[in-house]
Amino acid sequence: MNPRKLPRILILTAGYTLLLLACYAGALLLRFDRDVPEEYWLAYRAIAPRFAAFSLLAFFASGLYHGSWRYAGTASLFQVLRGVSLSAVALAALAWLSPAPPFPWSLIVLVWLLELTGLGGARLGWRLLREGALGGTRDRALPALVIGAGQAGVHLLQDLRRAPAGGEALRPVGILDEDPRLTGRLIEGVRVWGTLEGLPRALAEHEIERVVISDAGLPARAVREIVRACDAAGVRVKTLRGLSELAPGRAGTSQVRDVRIEDLLGREPVRLDTAELASFLKGQRVLVTGAGGSVGSELARQAAAFDPEQLVLLDHAENGLYFLHAELAAARPGQAPLAVVADIKDPAGVELAFRRFRPTVVLHAAAHKHVSLLEDNPREAVLNNVLGTRLLADAAEAHGVDKFVLISTDKAVNPASVMGATKRVCEMLLQARARASRTRFVAVRFGNVLGSDGSVIPLFQRQLERGGPLTVTHPDARRYFMTIPEAVRLVLQAAAMGRGGEVFLLDMGEQVRILDLARQLIRMSGMREGEDVEIIFTGLRAGEKLVEELHSHAEQARMTRHERVLRWELDAPEEPALSRGVEELVALAVAGDAEAIKRCLAGLVPEYREAKAGAATPAAAPDIVELPLAAAGPPDAGPRERSRDAGGALDAAWRWLRSRFPRSGA
Repeated sequence: MNPRKLPRILILTAGYTLLLLACYAGALLLRFDRDVPEEYWLAYRAIAPRFAAFSLLAFFASGLYHGSWRYAGTASLFQVLRGVSLSAVALAALAWLSPAPPFPWSLIVLVWLLELTGLGGARLGWRLLREGALGGTRDRALPALVIGAGQAGVHLLQDLRRAPAGGEALRPVGILDEDPRLTGRLIEGVRVWGTLEGLPRALAEHEIERVVISDAGLPARAVREIVRACDAAGVRVKTLRGLSELAPGRAGTSQVRDVRIEDLLGREPVRLDTAELASFLKGQRVLVTGAGGSVGSELARQAAAFDPEQLVLLDHAENGLYFLHAELAAARPGQAPLAVVADIKDPAGVELAFRRFRPTVVLHAAAHKHVSLLEDNPREAVLNNVLGTRLLADAAEAHGVDKFVLISTDKAVNPASVMGATKRVCEMLLQARARASRTRFVAVRFGNVLGSDGSVIPLFQRQLERGGPLTVTHPDARRYFMTIPEAVRLVLQAAAMGRGGEVFLLDMGEQVRILDLARQLIRMSGMREGEDVEIIFTGLRAGEKLVEELHSHAEQARMTRHERVLRWELDAPEEPALSRGVEELVALAVAGDAEAIKRCLAGLVPEYREAKAGAATPAAAPDIVELPLAAAGPPDAGPRERSRDAGGALDAAWRWLRSRFPRSGA
């Protein structure tokens, strides 16, 4: 027995004993209308010790010593019912075995009823006291409106009465739910006021100070509308953690947090073919390059969940690698990964890693990615991205790797930067190699990921911490964004589908204006643009596009069996000619001639057009998503009107693609 639990057990035993004896005595008084004959009092004193002892054993067997009174609910009610029923059975057995005087059998029913009322009432009273329903500190709690009446919403309602949410005491006063049939009903004593369409009216008519979104899977479009309405009313919004970060167990106040920017940009939860992923990774020897980076580390985490025979983490930077290895080793003590410090530009180091670990699947995320830095350092871009990928591909073929997956980027489409051009060369290398190789080479493109090292959101947050200003390259600059877990889930799904030679593209949703991101972050930080912090425009940097593109005009789309993954069919060059061009490119990189490197890249990638600093690369304006920006600055009427129903436009685009291009068997 745990010594720390002994005081609680002793207190419960004393309390239960007093309750049992009081119920027995009370039943006698009720049965005889307070005029109890002497012989029955004598029988009571004779039976009471044994009755209490047997009843306490019954309570213990029913779980009444183990449950938490704070969470007393339906299960606790059945525990009480079982315990008092066994207690009544014990009393009946004692009465049957007792000598005269005759025992009034109606007394057993009265004892059962009093025990049920007393024990159940004590638990209910304690819970109500803890929740503040009987008065006290909850009167000072902030009135809150809960969005969602599902199971998570019910648990949230219960917990909001017991504990502060994110450091705040909240008092739920109403519920809104997407199901109109629930309107008017009471859930945990809180009335459902209507559907989400009634949010502005509910905020106007009631003194709501907080709105809590209980559904972690609510589409981002709905979250944006909720935030927009709450911004207009000056009400703060909180939500549960998203599905990718939701801790196991019931939804509770410990998982309530403020709405973040990724909640406004995310999309429907990714539905994976877990059986296909399991067959792709389970029992395999998986090598992840660039494992210490944002995308590489998430690839390693998600790959580890599919029970590979061995997981090898390779990176040139030791810090990120060290922390990831420690994290995965702690999470899976019996299947700790192996960490390898190596440079993918080092032929001997790459060969040693493949010979030692004999991987069967390679997830290649190692790359230099910062566009503006690589414009000034094209030598390193070529050596790390192109030479490193070629060395890994050579080793994969030589050692019989079954599948090699390159993590590519949307910047490889009509590249305007050295970085994008080098990633396109990497795709071409794998396409050419896949024609005659037993190794299945696959490339997967996606856009910017939220929260990755050096991305715009962490940059804005650091600028806000310093008091500003926030730097935006161009008022109309737009980018595609995905959360890192979402991107990696789709990368693995596309990789599992690949047969060799494909370039897959992930559905990246709607483009987002960078200026809108900056303004929304200012508002979410409790500041005002122009008063507390400024936004300044710095001009597009060398290699940057105004608007990113999904594909070039020379590429043809093919739908796959996964609705969030497209396959782009690209003309793969002949390997001998490409190899000669790559050899020349690497030689120029070793020599360090920046202009010659860019000319060679233009020869290898005909669609490469270098973008100069401050220039706006022309591109078709795609649908954009408008973030909630109430009182964030003067509206841009044209783009806002075009983006008012970006989600509907995206759906129309998908329907057009399905009708325009035939479905592939991939």
